[in-house]
Amino acid sequence: MADQPDRGARRRLIIVAAVGLLIVGVVVVGTVIALSREPVRSVAGTCAALEQAKDLDRALASLDPATLSERLGALQRAARAAPGDIAPQISEIATSVANLVDDVDRAGGTDRRAALADALERRADEIDSLSAAGAQLQTWAATNCQIDLGGRSPSPGGDRGCSGDQCVPSSDRSGTTPP
Repeated sequence: MADQPDRGARRRLIIVAAVGLLIVGVVVVGTVIALSREPVRSVAGTCAALEQAKDLDRALASLDPATLSERLGALQRAARAAPGDIAPQISEIATSVANLVDDVDRAGGTDRRAALADALERRADEIDSLSAAGAQLQTWAATNCQIDLGGRSPSPGGDRGCSGDQCVPSSDRSGTTPP
């Protein structure tokens, strides 16, 4: 009968140890789950998303819903993946473009270009901030990703300022079209 108290004490010790291990396991699993929800911020991930988003300006100008949605989604992915030095700028641009698209969609009607012009006019006070964010993003993308987000691609004929079908060599920005 002297063994009875020892067995009870052992059982309590085993139960306490099992509960302790269970609590530690739950904390570890909870931490892993919480950390897995955090975005993985990386230059490589940002560059990959920016590569997919680099024609967003053209997609916005054309207002093609499929292309615009794809490019905006890529920019939003870039914002989530971006390192801290560029994340605020990408987020600002992505949010602004998303708001513009929402405004155009809410306006309805058949003249989406007029709705875009109206939405841009209402946001005139944001232009300076967006321009600064865009310039910082262009510099960052060129430096870290070797991506030109400037909207121009180099041509074999040299540096040309192009607008529509009109291209002007960098030596002559007077507005004449070269032969």
